Amino acid sequence: MLVLAAHPDDEVIGAGSMLAYHASRGHAVTVVHATDGAAGDPNNREAGDIRDVRRAEGIEALRRLGVEPARHWDLPDGQLPESLADLTPRIEAVIREIQPRTLYSFHAGEAHRDHRALAKATADAAHALPEACRCLLYGVNFVPSGGTLFDTTDMYPKLYEALKAYGSQNAYIDLPGMSEHRNRAATVNLDIGGVLYGEMFLDVLPHEIAELHAMHDRLHRFVQRDPTLNDGAGT
Repeated sequence: MLVLAAHPDDEVIGAGSMLAYHASRGHAVTVVHATDGAAGDPNNREAGDIRDVRRAEGIEALRRLGVEPARHWDLPDGQLPESLADLTPRIEAVIREIQPRTLYSFHAGEAHRDHRALAKATADAAHALPEACRCLLYGVNFVPSGGTLFDTTDMYPKLYEALKAYGSQNAYIDLPGMSEHRNRAATVNLDIGGVLYGEMFLDVLPHEIAELHAMHDRLHRFVQRDPTLNDGAGT
């Protein structure tokens, strides 16, 4: 399976319990961090280079999920929309290399410009995916409003512990605490005993991604009342 993330924590926030599940089943998991994470310490609280700090945190977080360290493309943090000409062929190349049976990437309705750019690049590279690849599109800023909900009750404790590894980011926002609300809220409409935590994804096939992205992107720009979103990644 292939997991695409913009920054060294996105994949754990958006899909960490599912990554722990895959690892527990012995599935080969390849994680890619597209940016260098350099914008992750705006108040300069860390003594060292924030890029090195976040890389080390990312390694530890994935270790707690049972997943190998991520690959790093080190594109400029905050500038993925300007890097689409480089990002899209990189995604296509890693898809052709891994030939995943399952792909995790962003949906188009995210708030962060890097997340939206990665969603756009994934849609543009989706033609390289195996025909039967299951594409699970996640959110960090905005959970998908519908799709497939996975019961992650058994794996949630691993997610919680993994999020503790992001000390530089937890200095700004309580990722473990917020995940408690996020993953509990995902089950609000369920009346199934014992299901306490869940993760929601848009669940599509490769040939559906481009059309879904175009529709979702237009809707997101409409509801945000901003057709540009200052990202250059519109369809």
